Amino acid sequence: MIVAFVNPTPTLYAPEPTAEQERTAAGLSTLLQHAELIPVTGLDEIGLMSVPAAFTSWQILRHGAVVIGPDGMEDAAWRRLTLETQHLREDGLRLAHQAATHVSQLGQLELEVTLEEHSGLPLLVQISHPYGLELALLQAERELSDWLDGGPFQAELRVLKQADTLTLLPRELTPESAVNYVLGQLPPEVTLTLGVSAQEGDAAYLALCDYAMIPGESEWLVRAEIGNEEE
Repeated sequence: MIVAFVNPTPTLYAPEPTAEQERTAAGLSTLLQHAELIPVTGLDEIGLMSVPAAFTSWQILRHGAVVIGPDGMEDAAWRRLTLETQHLREDGLRLAHQAATHVSQLGQLELEVTLEEHSGLPLLVQISHPYGLELALLQAERELSDWLDGGPFQAELRVLKQADTLTLLPRELTPESAVNYVLGQLPPEVTLTLGVSAQEGDAAYLALCDYAMIPGESEWLVRAEIGNEEE
């Protein structure tokens, strides 16, 4: 039995896919058709419904904060851990939401800043631009990183940029911690685990799997190649 931990964006799904993305997504789906797919994503349950794939086992959602079991219910043990983190980081997340809003307003970046909750408590701050303007997100990333550096929440929160979204979330909530938890719940008949992602921030969870797959044109591979050439 093969289990594949897959970040579906953009490996299997993109809101406005190019012809090349459609080709590679179709090929990857064919390659993984005999594997049990476990999504590892920043999407929530509703967002995951947009992905054209059958996820019938475990699900790791919202950057590792939410784990859904094979029965379709949120895993109780993992939920307790997430709630503990939410209680600890509530004040920091509320102030991070205010900071991100001020960054957008002062810089006239026109960003959409949302404080997302889970179980009635702040979970993360999500930032996007209505037209996907990369420069606006990069400026916000720099300023929010500066806001965290040396501040009271430096050890509590982190900034994550993936695709056209910027996220502020507790440092304890990571995809790799959730993947590690799910790995411990898999049955003994699992003979191989595979990690699939195009996001550099997923490197830690890919390293937990027996094998990892990343697109050949990934920026992190390009940087590694440039570094080797410089040496």
